[in-house]
Amino acid sequence: MLGAQERRNKTDKEILGYSRYLVVIAAFFAMFVISPFEYTWSTMAGHIAAMYGWTHEEVALMFTLFVVAQSIGMLPGGMLRDRFGPRWTTAIGGLFSGLGIASIAMGPSYPLVLTFWTLGSFFTGFIYNNAITTGNKWFPDHRGKITGVIAGAFSWGSLPFIFYIRSISQSSDGSAFISTIYVIAIVMAIVPIVAAFVMTDPPKGWSPPGWSPKQTSVVRPSTHQYTMSEALRTWQMWALIVSFVLISGAGLAGMSKIVAYSDSFGFAAAAATAAAGGISVANGFGKLLLGTASERFGHENTMIGSFVLSGVFLLGTVVAGNLGSDVAFVICAIAGIFFWASLFALFPIIIGHYFGGASAGGNYGALYAIAKGLGGLYGGILSAILIHHQGFSYGITVAGLMAIVAGLIIVPLRAAPPVWRGAEQTPNLERRLGQPAE
Repeated sequence: MLGAQERRNKTDKEILGYSRYLVVIAAFFAMFVISPFEYTWSTMAGHIAAMYGWTHEEVALMFTLFVVAQSIGMLPGGMLRDRFGPRWTTAIGGLFSGLGIASIAMGPSYPLVLTFWTLGSFFTGFIYNNAITTGNKWFPDHRGKITGVIAGAFSWGSLPFIFYIRSISQSSDGSAFISTIYVIAIVMAIVPIVAAFVMTDPPKGWSPPGWSPKQTSVVRPSTHQYTMSEALRTWQMWALIVSFVLISGAGLAGMSKIVAYSDSFGFAAAAATAAAGGISVANGFGKLLLGTASERFGHENTMIGSFVLSGVFLLGTVVAGNLGSDVAFVICAIAGIFFWASLFALFPIIIGHYFGGASAGGNYGALYAIAKGLGGLYGGILSAILIHHQGFSYGITVAGLMAIVAGLIIVPLRAAPPVWRGAEQTPNLERRLGQPAE
């Protein structure tokens, strides 16, 4: 049995018996299969309402419960994976996630559907945290790219189903739709179990032999490994939380209702399908490309630019819709979600960058649980109520302004990132010797 120090000096293949890239592939597909909960929602919602005769608000509550439950699940999922590793939490998460999506077939009992839907949503948080954090821990040298790829999987997994579900007539008896739900549920349960056999963490403090933190263009402002309680005592963590609440709520309001939003302007069905499919593709590439860009241009700069541009393009969908331009509407919707999606790569990156890797699962889980849960309240049920009474243009305008404010909140962090001021360290030394999270 190798000692801890000995293991830290080994290559990934010597530790695992296989390449760390195989761990990333496993994390990618575990994340990929839970995508339909969120990114196929705007396509599924109409079928659910038509089959069971549920109101717009009742269906919107399902989306809100997913966002809130998944967000809450991120915290215990992160804490458990930091302590025990990602394997068994990923496998259990897969089983319950599959049950959650299968609950759609349990109607017309609304309470029964909500119960199992919420349970499954909670455990998707386990998988999400495990996948993102595992990639972060194995790739301190390529954090932006790897985090972007894994986060992108949460968008791309919906693509195989969006176009098929859109082709099903909402006047049908629902059997074709339910068959698709069963297929998704089976895949969602099996893939994480298989992935769990490969997913594991590197030794604490591990980095690729021969690689130095100085080789990255973005160094940590502090060498300290913050615990969750230490991170939550910094004002920077709470600035990130407020920004996350605003930007997540803004994008979820538009994305979860994109089909109905397009229909509200009288656009052809093709426009809604193009918007739904396009935002899934753009969502994934936004995470990948902007996560990678942050390593060159700075995490804070990339967040500010991305969130502000997301807000501008969300406002652009309102202008395009009112002018009757379906092409401009689809372009603005896709661009808005492209820049919005970066939050799911940039926030875990900056959490590791600011607070270290030792408690990365718990720290990101705390941020996600608080912030996306609250953002989901607006993105789901509150925006549905607002749109019901004031119309889509009003609701999406509010969302666009929220995104712009989310970007501006990050501005002070460029000049004042968190720096640990323990007795054994000085800020100047930390800035000179700063290193990325493990």
